[in-house]
Amino acid sequence: MKPNLEDMQVFLAIVEARTFTAAAEHLSRTKSAVSQALTRLENDIGTRLLYRSTRSLSLTEAGAQFYVHCRDIKNTYDDALANIKTNKSNPSGILSVTAPHALCGSVIVPAIAKFVEQHPQMNVRLFADDSPMDLIESQLDLAIRVGNLDMQSAKVSKLGMLSESLYASPTYIAARGGLPEDLTELKDWDHIANDWQGMPVKYQTLEGATLRVNPRIRCNALQDILRLVEIGAGLARLPDITVSHSISRGEIIQVMELDASAIHYMHLFSNRSPTKVQKFVKLIRDQLQ
Repeated sequence: MKPNLEDMQVFLAIVEARTFTAAAEHLSRTKSAVSQALTRLENDIGTRLLYRSTRSLSLTEAGAQFYVHCRDIKNTYDDALANIKTNKSNPSGILSVTAPHALCGSVIVPAIAKFVEQHPQMNVRLFADDSPMDLIESQLDLAIRVGNLDMQSAKVSKLGMLSESLYASPTYIAARGGLPEDLTELKDWDHIANDWQGMPVKYQTLEGATLRVNPRIRCNALQDILRLVEIGAGLARLPDITVSHSISRGEIIQVMELDASAIHYMHLFSNRSPTKVQKFVKLIRDQLQ
């Protein structure tokens, strides 16, 4: 029968404490329970480990060899716990994360910069992708997503909301006769959209009005959509947090506010996510605020 690891640690305590009484006090057990554990251990491995009398204890030859292994096991156990505690406050290794382009420049990248500054032993892999990535196949720790989710097997939590609006350049707006009064007036404008927005693209205002349009131009990169809007190629739905510089330079104007989309993060860890994920998610929350 295989020896019980707990009984092995009792044996180790007896040897190091030199008496059953001292070992029992150290382990917060009764003297009888300690004695029984030693007897059970010797029966399991089929050999005597200690010579014991009413006054003294001494190791047998087998006991001396077995003691070394028990000590090594305990040291390994203690080291494992110490490493876990250390990693909770000072994570190390690699964090792999995917996020849509709309969030990378203004949210994810600044969060990464702070993360590696705060945790010098961490490395980060970022995959900017508007399409859902398989967390297992791509070996990802964390996925940040906006809007509806189709990865129900993952652990999903809400991070915040992403405010979006329709934007166009001043020259394009002027050519269309100025800013519209309602959403329906945008039906015949030239629309620019990301591939993930589908066909047709649906807009919804804060008041609940909706409009479906077929984009004239499609792109798979946010920066290209923004550039097309800046040069007057049409109208596009853009996250408000990504266009502040273009607005300040007078290159684009907010045409109409749209409803906000939920931002979620997801992972596949069975229970509580690792410390590295928790700390990075906190930085993202801070950045969104």
